[in-house]
Amino acid sequence: MTGLSVEKFPEQYDEYTFTLGERYLKMAQEDLNETDSVREQSLTQMREWIAKHPFIKKCRTDSVFVLRFLRLRKFSVPRAQETLERYLAMRQSFPQWFQKLDPEDVEMKELLGNNQYQILGKDSEGRTVILIELKRFNEERFTSDHQARNAMLLLELLFDDEETQIGGYVVVLDYMDLTMRQLAIWSLTDVKNFMNCVNHSLPFRLREVHAVRLPKFALAIAELAVSCLSQKLKDRIFCHKSMGDVRKHLDDSLLTLDYEGGKQDPEQLKNDFIRRAVEKRQELLLLDEMEIDASRYKSLWHQTTDESIESGVAGSFRKLTVD
Repeated sequence: MTGLSVEKFPEQYDEYTFTLGERYLKMAQEDLNETDSVREQSLTQMREWIAKHPFIKKCRTDSVFVLRFLRLRKFSVPRAQETLERYLAMRQSFPQWFQKLDPEDVEMKELLGNNQYQILGKDSEGRTVILIELKRFNEERFTSDHQARNAMLLLELLFDDEETQIGGYVVVLDYMDLTMRQLAIWSLTDVKNFMNCVNHSLPFRLREVHAVRLPKFALAIAELAVSCLSQKLKDRIFCHKSMGDVRKHLDDSLLTLDYEGGKQDPEQLKNDFIRRAVEKRQELLLLDEMEIDASRYKSLWHQTTDESIESGVAGSFRKLTVD
């Protein structure tokens, strides 16, 4: 596992070489302000900052890890530093969601077998497309903590994928056949905290979200989730009445055989995902060895009650674009 040391600031670290094709090189330069000189200087600054940080005790310093945050913040080092702090503090503040991402754990194996989260591949614009079929979650067997941890396992697999770091994500949320019981596993407080993590703490370049067939009973939760996002992210969320509307925004070849016009076998996608997770198991578990004095960051997540959140939910989701 070269390049995955959790020492505070190893004397030896990997020398980075850009190995992606011309397409992603152009995207990195034009979209992220990334050049060889900027990247080298920024990596050095980040590593030195980690080494001197009074509250960071252990942290990965390999290039692909640090680039997660630099690319997210378009090589603004101060903003990348802030996100890295939040990411480390988040992992320790909510271990039930972000730690023990073990694909060989009995419960995780069952979750992966349910195939709720599917990596469909890259679209014509070089973005990584993820399909989430909420109906596949077994609410009688699992809790919201399991659902979040399953999502984080998928994301941690992708965070170090450089094409995804540069191209970003397109997420399709299919709410078809979602039940009230499946939705009710999430408290309003947990929704708020999880979405705050997505908004501020995860190295996650969200390009588009396509929500389809959202039932009326889920509207309040959706409104709360969206209210936690920045305006930039809100502008990237689109609501659709049918998957046919979503297909106007996607490459048909990426959809699974479960959808009209789809070409991919969902079972094959599931098996590929599981194999990929097992191959990266040690790297996933090693993430838990990173450490920061999380007590210094308690103010990032204000503890509020479900009642106070519910009274403050606005109608922001209704204002999103609907085909």
